[in-house]
Amino acid sequence: MPTATADPAAAPVSPATAALVARLTALVPPGGVLSDPASLLVYEADGFTIAKARPAAVVFPTTLEQVVAVVKAVGDAGVQIVPRGSGTGLAGGCVAFENGVVVSTTRMNRILKIDVPNRAAYVEAGVRNTQLSDAVLATPGGAAYHFAPDPSSQRASTIGGNAATNAGGIHTLKDFVSSNHVLGMELVLPDGQVVTVGGQNGSTEAGPFDLPGLVCGSEGTLGLVTKLWVRLAPRPLHFRTIVGMFDSTSSACEAVSEVIADGILPAAMEMMDGKMVKIIEDAYHFGFPAATQALILTEIDGIPELLDAQAADVEAIFRKHGAFDLQTSGDPARRAMLWKARKAAFGAIGKISPSYCTQDACVPRSMLAQVLQRIDEIGTAHGLNINNVFHAGDGNVHPIFLYDDRDEAQVQNTLAAAEQILKYCIDLGGTLTGEHGVGVEKLHLMPYLFDERTMAQFAAVKHAFDPEERINAGKMIPSDKVRVTLVKPGRKAPQ
Repeated sequence: MPTATADPAAAPVSPATAALVARLTALVPPGGVLSDPASLLVYEADGFTIAKARPAAVVFPTTLEQVVAVVKAVGDAGVQIVPRGSGTGLAGGCVAFENGVVVSTTRMNRILKIDVPNRAAYVEAGVRNTQLSDAVLATPGGAAYHFAPDPSSQRASTIGGNAATNAGGIHTLKDFVSSNHVLGMELVLPDGQVVTVGGQNGSTEAGPFDLPGLVCGSEGTLGLVTKLWVRLAPRPLHFRTIVGMFDSTSSACEAVSEVIADGILPAAMEMMDGKMVKIIEDAYHFGFPAATQALILTEIDGIPELLDAQAADVEAIFRKHGAFDLQTSGDPARRAMLWKARKAAFGAIGKISPSYCTQDACVPRSMLAQVLQRIDEIGTAHGLNINNVFHAGDGNVHPIFLYDDRDEAQVQNTLAAAEQILKYCIDLGGTLTGEHGVGVEKLHLMPYLFDERTMAQFAAVKHAFDPEERINAGKMIPSDKVRVTLVKPGRKAPQ
């Protein structure tokens, strides 16, 4: 169980920390180390802002050689190495506990090669998600391809971070998660050794073991990713966007299940409950009916001659389950507006709540209706406002808890309710995370999902890469070496 730690900001800088900062400063270009409290404040948390801890320093290497030197220096000092991209993660996976040093790859942001004939790209870990797709589009012959993973944070999130967390996104239903698009990686192990796993130069051959599949989703606990070979997927050119408005979440969930069961595979199938629709409508005025209790945003892509018939099939299923308003369009401008509504959800919440926490679990699609009902019941029991916007097509629920971080009772209430929801999803046959990862947030629930022998195997894999637990220990897999906390110093984690 994670425990609370003392506030590192309150303690004076030790001589050992000062010496390490001086050594790191000599290893990277000027301005490549942050160590003053004001600068470090930004790096206390990622998108899961309940978990906070101030690092001893943040280092920005720009080359592989600098990464190796920094990793060795931090390891020699006996300090935790904490990899970080843009910090858009939502599980506390890049928070530096116990005076750890954050190694950020955001300044390693060069696109090294775009290989259109082999449908691949070679990039440094700090290249942003949309940066790559924009560059591919501008490459001769590249207009037909893109980098498919599309997390909501894709304008800011890095491809190294996408791989480390095995990020998904809105189009995961058809395009799958990041691991399906990573061919190979260059990786710096915690002792400074450089290894390359998987295919290179566009090759899809990864050897007898799928090491890229192992590293993807390991949340920075096995090594620090510096470069990646990624797959470029065909860019969909023809779409139909279908919006269905329902008078109940249960009817909408039943429609989702039937669409998939009927053999239709949309590119994306997103759902918002009535509370979330109202928040978005009040903020941005998209014109959604006030009676909407659930909205399903579905996109199909493919051959133009087949799209209208496929859209009609989806519409028929929506009507069967009580959709009172249907809008179907192939207009790119209308499509962009509808997806803007979906991606603006979190910005809209930021307008009405001082703080929010986005939870993440995956459940069988057939159980979505009862999961949403149970989420509502748990929210009511805890006096919480919980809204839902999520990837309905693959059963990936994202209840959003609105609270005020300045009110300790609200924070504790949020943590308790979130844990209750996660356990309920696991008990139904679901899993702890669909795409956000475990990080710190769900660390104490790993033994609830996995038995003792499985947890031991996870630890054995970690120790094969990192026998001394130098890198991101205490994340994803419980550790006796690094004690982390879900909450601010002095707060208690839920029991």
